[in-house]
Amino acid sequence: MFISFFMLFLRLMFQVITHIEHLLQNHDFVILPNIGGFVASAHASHQKEDTFYPPCKVVGFNPTLTYNDGLLAQAIAKANAISLEQANSIINQEVSQITQQLHRQGCFVFGKLGTLTLHAQGIGFEPCETGISVSLSYGLLPVYFPGVQAEKTTTPAANTTQVKSNVVPLKQRRFNYAAACVAVILILLMIPVNFTKQQFESRATFVAPPAFEEVVITPQVAEQAEPECTPYHVVIGSFYTQAKALKFLKELPSSLKDCQIVYSDNRFRIVAASFTTEELGNQGMEQIAKTYPAYKDAWLLHYNP
Repeated sequence: MFISFFMLFLRLMFQVITHIEHLLQNHDFVILPNIGGFVASAHASHQKEDTFYPPCKVVGFNPTLTYNDGLLAQAIAKANAISLEQANSIINQEVSQITQQLHRQGCFVFGKLGTLTLHAQGIGFEPCETGISVSLSYGLLPVYFPGVQAEKTTTPAANTTQVKSNVVPLKQRRFNYAAACVAVILILLMIPVNFTKQQFESRATFVAPPAFEEVVITPQVAEQAEPECTPYHVVIGSFYTQAKALKFLKELPSSLKDCQIVYSDNRFRIVAASFTTEELGNQGMEQIAKTYPAYKDAWLLHYNP
């Protein structure tokens, strides 16, 4: 038993990075305990120097997110049919290997995401320029397109031949303008204007507003039953901002429109269902993952708001 787990450990130890890359496609951030959190944000197509990049998710790094939120461990446990304890053991061993290499070489290539570096202030991160592919950029690659330099053109020499000016003198223009104004005024004075009696009358009426009627509001006290405690929640999405969580809700299929947002640990969780016990929560999580393959990474959150 021990030998089989040891062989599984050697095979899975270097797959932690692959699991993080996969989780960042559906989550805003993934935490590698004792190292930091990898944060993914959507980025439109852009140009850098002479290269055009398709839409992607740009990966950042937050060294303060070092706690174990269980997302990575649950993904490894589910993908390899092992317990959470064994998955956390694999993660701890991988973190130890990364830390040792950072102290020996000062850097660690973190798969397709970028490079971790060790400084006097702590661990830093240099992301990969291409970022993480999204559905909008499927099949698209960066394109190198150098700029085209403008051709130099020669300006022809100015023609120095004098041309006879046909411009009307300034005094003549002022005289013509004044004559036109006088003619318009004379025409207006010659038009007869008849004023009727109604044009001199002005009437105004005032209608008093209706008196305010005193409205008596009788408070009604409704007996409310104490809600049942459901501290176990099946999470299918986790976001750093409320705007992204609301956008995720709008894109869900009609059969999942009853999903709720639960705020915990500074994140907005998309909860598909809630249960009173952990056993019911695990059954509900497996049923949701089976019914909706797109959310096979669903996990169980223990939180009582």
